[in-house]
Amino acid sequence: MERTSDPEMEDVSGAIENTLHELLDSGATPEDVYRIMGLVKESELSPETKEADSYLSIDLGYCIDGNIVSYEAVPEGVATVPENVDYPRYAEAMESHVPLPIATQIAKHDFSHRQADILMEAARNPHVSSETLETIADKTLSSGKMRGLLDIASVGKNPLDFRNMDEQTLKAAVSVLFHGGKDLPVTELDLAQLRSVDLALMDGASPAEAMRAAEKPVSAEQEEPDASLASEAHDAKAASTALDDQSGTKDAPTRSEQADTSL
Repeated sequence: MERTSDPEMEDVSGAIENTLHELLDSGATPEDVYRIMGLVKESELSPETKEADSYLSIDLGYCIDGNIVSYEAVPEGVATVPENVDYPRYAEAMESHVPLPIATQIAKHDFSHRQADILMEAARNPHVSSETLETIADKTLSSGKMRGLLDIASVGKNPLDFRNMDEQTLKAAVSVLFHGGKDLPVTELDLAQLRSVDLALMDGASPAEAMRAAEKPVSAEQEEPDASLASEAHDAKAASTALDDQSGTKDAPTRSEQADTSL
């Protein structure tokens, strides 16, 4: 490709060369260059590619394996590779179609390795919107909660509706959704109720039947205190009877006293 000064055209090969130098000056390896830019060493090209001259030399022995047939100009902030980042991780994030700001955070290790893996998985998931990805991309969330919110999005639910759940409750809600409870009001149930519903669904109950399993046994709770009070009353009565018996025994005259009285 020939370089041009036409204002309607970018010096594409020159821009690629500058980016290559930025990467190498920042310590990138040939593997990083390939992952980020798709450039390879000319020495690695096949003889057929060299013979057909179907490659574009860039600089320092790097080239594009193929010909540039089109390109798209993008804002400089998007095209510029960030400095002082983990380039393999950055390339992996970009290949997963993670938005640039989040990819940069991943490459700077603002997220844990597990969190970053979940975010890249979310970016590859066709059911996850960019808004949902931004909701999940919160480094204050544990990886477990991130995973739960991603699973929520995967079944077509809005993660924002579940964001305030603690991790254990969120996990239980996800299980209910996965076991056929998508139409149930899972956000209105507490942890114990969710677990009851989930067990019922796994046992083959319909969603409506499973919801009945989540109803609190109010009558049983009321009967239990009543039984306890009755038991306490019974014990008190027994104690009172025992005291009366002891008092009667103490006041009863002995045989000698009875004899004295008869005399």
